This record gives sequence, structure tokens and C-alpha cells, in this order.
Amino acid sequence: MNRAVHSPAQRRMEAIRTRAARASRDVTIVASAGEIRVLSGEFDLLKIPADAPVDDRDFYLHLAEDHFWLLDKYSSLARLHQSALSEITRLSSKHQAPNFAAECAMKCKDDHLFRKFLHKCHGADASDLDRIKTRARSILVVQSMAELNTDENARQRWLSLRAEFDRWRKRK
Repeated sequence: MNRAVHSPAQRRMEAIRTRAARASRDVTIVASAGEIRVLSGEFDLLKIPADAPVDDRDFYLHLAEDHFWLLDKYSSLARLHQSALSEITRLSSKHQAPNFAAECAMKCKDDHLFRKFLHKCHGADASDLDRIKTRARSILVVQSMAELNTDENARQRWLSLRAEFDRWRKRK
């Protein structure tokens, strides 16, 4: 069985959630005989002296309520975060950068009209693929087709050559 490895923070959060899920949310606060009692059903969970500092007393009296509220908010935020990450992943996979090197290589290899264009308009020897690719690299002033994806000037030269081809093809 393949189990995910959880960080210490994830394990602690899971333990907090488990304790909260098992605890009663039905808590009553009662003031009596110089103390404030926090009850769950008939059981005393907490007794706070009435003369305890107000801020400390307020903190402990609302601890369970605040704890449940924070867990609910954390869960909501975690769902929103996961949804946002999924959307980012979905959008980024849709908008991958074009692979101009592959496009150029495919046109040289598979597009007979492009090969004819290179021959007629740029004097390429269309007798084999290596000669076509060599001429295309020469026209584009690149050592490797990969530069079409990494060098903005090379990319612009490719886009210009492709536009020239499209205009030539429309005249045919």
C-alpha cells in the first residue's frame, strides 16, 4: 500500500482535527460560587476562579468555540487554496509556449509546399531533408532549430519566414 508521507505539521493538524471531531460542541458556561465553570453535559471541563485576569478568563472560556471556528475556516481556506492550485495548473497547461523549433522541423520534413517554397524563393536544394534543414537554419541565422524557442530575434526571423511562406502559398 502506497501511503503519503506527512510532514510534522500535517500530522499535528490531523491530530487536532481528530480531537476536535471527538469532542462535544455542546458546552455550557455557568457562573457559580466564585468561579466560572465550563460544562459538557453534567461534567465539569474547566473551572476558572472569578478573580482570574479578565483576558485570561475570556481566552479560556472561548477556547473551544474559537478552536472549532478556526478549524472550519482553515478547512474552507484549504479547499479554496486547492481549487486555486487546480485552476492554475489547468490554465498553465493550456497556455504552454509554442514550440517553434518543432514547427520548423515538421515543415521542413513533412510540408512539401514549404520545401518547394524554400527551393523557389530561397534557393534551397530540396533533394533531401538534411539539405532543407541546413538551408532553413542558414536563412534563420541559427546554429540549431532550438534557438527558435530561446532567442527572440531567431523567433522573429522564423515568424517572418513563416508569414512569407503563407503569402507565397496564397498566391499559388
